[in-house]
Amino acid sequence: MPSFIQYSLILSLFSSLANALACSSISNIEVPGAHVLSITGVEQTNVSVAASVFSPPLSGLKICDVTLILTHPGANDTVTVQVWLPISGWNGRFQATGGGGFSVGYGPPGLGPAVAAGYSAVSSDGGNFGAGFALLPDALVDGHVNQGLLVNYAYRSVHDMTVVGKAVTQQYYGEPAKYSYFTGCSNGGREGIVSAMRYPGDFDGILASSPAVNEPKVGISIQWPYVVMQNEKNAPSQCVFQAFINASIALCDGLDGVEDGIISNLEDCHFDPFTLVGKRVACDGSTSIIDYATAYVVSKIYGGPVAPNGARVWNGLNTGTGFNGYWGGMIDVNTTNGITVAAPESLSENYITYLLEKDPAYDTSTITYAEFTALFYQGAVEYEPTIGSNNPDLSEFHMSGGKLLSWHGLADNLVPSNSTLKYRQSVEAILGGTDAVDEFYRLFFAPGVNHCGAGYGPVPINGLEQLVEWVEKGVAPDTLEAQFVDVEGNVVNHDICKYPLVSKYIGGNPKVAGSYVCADSF
Repeated sequence: MPSFIQYSLILSLFSSLANALACSSISNIEVPGAHVLSITGVEQTNVSVAASVFSPPLSGLKICDVTLILTHPGANDTVTVQVWLPISGWNGRFQATGGGGFSVGYGPPGLGPAVAAGYSAVSSDGGNFGAGFALLPDALVDGHVNQGLLVNYAYRSVHDMTVVGKAVTQQYYGEPAKYSYFTGCSNGGREGIVSAMRYPGDFDGILASSPAVNEPKVGISIQWPYVVMQNEKNAPSQCVFQAFINASIALCDGLDGVEDGIISNLEDCHFDPFTLVGKRVACDGSTSIIDYATAYVVSKIYGGPVAPNGARVWNGLNTGTGFNGYWGGMIDVNTTNGITVAAPESLSENYITYLLEKDPAYDTSTITYAEFTALFYQGAVEYEPTIGSNNPDLSEFHMSGGKLLSWHGLADNLVPSNSTLKYRQSVEAILGGTDAVDEFYRLFFAPGVNHCGAGYGPVPINGLEQLVEWVEKGVAPDTLEAQFVDVEGNVVNHDICKYPLVSKYIGGNPKVAGSYVCADSF
């Protein structure tokens, strides 16, 4: 008679065979408006995912890996959708993962952390409109923007992959996911907000970090620093830029009651770059004196795009924002042998050359202020209907019971936070004001934090977990748990408050969350 151990081994073997069979037999997935070309499912029991800016390295993942390829009639596209399902330990939830730059999704770097946390997860390449900060050759067809791939990138592919992911999840586990979530940052954050606009029933909860809403305006505005430096024929070195940043932090750091190297009270921060004119700066082994022309360039860059007549066109950078981060930044200069030259920001470079000029060889180095303004408004007219992502009417999402949680770093140097602020205010304007909107959409600003994290300030660490609590238990977050490591290597816990409140210091150890309360002002 077989022993207990032998029975256990036999049961384990049958379970493994059943899982493998269930994975390989995924079929008959229907996607409205699309034609499914193929579906393959393979069980994998030792998957590794390299470290990314969002997650440490992962290994030993046991998943059912389903790849579905689809096309949209008339679009001449080929879209790959990838679904990962944990073989064991599924938490009953589904997570759609967003992308960044011109990528609809990240694939394994987004899927891995979700599966490790127990979610079934999905990602899509959107048919390869772009990858990272670069648009791909298929983005243009005979000198025109590929409308099929543009629509995929704008909104269609996230919805399609969600339909696929939910259907595959139900087939594999024999039951639908109890709750569905979306997570994404930058373009991924935009994708989340667009989903709330266009497909209000797709998700129970959406975590939209540093969202690139108003993308046509953001897309070209990122190139403003390069346009300024080229037109003024003056490119300050990174060291000189840092001198201005340091001076602004020194002036405004303590306005919130705590000197921690972070500008939290932007409203009362009035830094004037021209106060540094005549000051000496030590850079690269030599000393230089800041002149009026350099202060003018810095002031014009941080002030944001203006038309030749001085009219404000779009947002600038918040005071104290650095010039670099995970993703680079909109201020890009290179110094060699004491000579500094400006460089175009790659994402915006692609937006201008491919989407506006329809010519990858177009030279952006000669764009004048007048040409920049014309391109800005051209993009708004041409692309607001597709990638605009600024419709404030989220009433259907609210009525469906959905919850939208968003946060944005106040020192974001790629997608300045004022874009998200303007969007939130537009939602309030038509849906009943702050309290009414807070019922389903909460926004948090993180002082000192760069694009999607990094920088020097409190970064949210449990946003998805707090969203789950809100969706499933009705515990709406008034603060987001956040932390960072200070210059001395100490972990600082400093939660951030829901807009429009601020985190006010009330005394005690400033590195402890309990030393702050949410208040109307500092």
